[in-house]
Amino acid sequence: MATLKLGQLILDVPFFQAALSGYTDWAMRKLAKDFGCPLVLTGVMLAKSVANPKVLKKDAFRPFEDEHPIGAQLLSRTPSTMAKAAQDCVQAGFDLIDLNFACPAPKVLRRKRGGALLREPDRVVDILKAVKDAVECPVMVKLRYGVNHTRDSEANFWSIVEQTIAQGVDALVIHGRTVDERYRGKADWDILQTVKQTFEQATIIGSGDVFDAATAKDLMMRTGLDGVVAARGAVGNPWLLRDLRSVFEGKPVPNAPTLSEQKEALLHHFNMVLQLYEERRAVGYFRKFAAGYTKHHPNRKTVLLAFMAAKTKQDLYDLVEHWFSQ
Repeated sequence: MATLKLGQLILDVPFFQAALSGYTDWAMRKLAKDFGCPLVLTGVMLAKSVANPKVLKKDAFRPFEDEHPIGAQLLSRTPSTMAKAAQDCVQAGFDLIDLNFACPAPKVLRRKRGGALLREPDRVVDILKAVKDAVECPVMVKLRYGVNHTRDSEANFWSIVEQTIAQGVDALVIHGRTVDERYRGKADWDILQTVKQTFEQATIIGSGDVFDAATAKDLMMRTGLDGVVAARGAVGNPWLLRDLRSVFEGKPVPNAPTLSEQKEALLHHFNMVLQLYEERRAVGYFRKFAAGYTKHHPNRKTVLLAFMAAKTKQDLYDLVEHWFSQ
């Protein structure tokens, strides 16, 4: 069975759940762990905000005892700020630091953070150096394949890859789209294969369009990558994580979840969300997961509309009882 080495941290299967801003709070992370995910990450945190002690005490970000190993994903363009935030995260109990140079959100790009930093290879390397000097835990770097498909962007991408590997980054997580492409089209795993073939000794992890376990394993085998990341495909679909563990353990892909299994997972997740937020906010927040949770339902559209109409926890309990009971 393949493992995934991230510095001194070794995962027993070669995948983990990505950091998803606005999604990967404690409830989603705990659910992922319950479904066999070996590593979870917080949603992205602004490094300068981590300096505020209140931030790392929020349930969306603080590490809970039942979710180790857990990584913190940080966002900034200032090396010293990133280094201090990384130290604070390790002190708070995080096991790994993930540096985000990939986010394509316009508000992030306007502040020259995230994917915008793919235009500044030297700054990316300076940030990595500062963080590596500040902490002893594994440090990963999240990239996209450049800002766009211009020659300058491609040159910057390869410069970042080469320099971060030379600086001892513990893993590169690369999304097979450019920043400008956001989530349009298909992720290009061929470029990820080229990266791995060029830097065979580095840990290279693929990201983009991991929506089913068998395809993910095939992509990893074909490209020679060290691991894959489950991101959007795991939103409201923890069975993707179960399936990934199964195929990487050499077992068949399990059957699609029954209505009873869907009901159990959905209520488990929602009840954890209720522990984090007051009722009205919890119900509104949970709607974001409805598209995923109705994916396997035979009356998907009708059930999705029922989710969108729910305003109280009893509304949600009632619709689940009605639509997910066999």
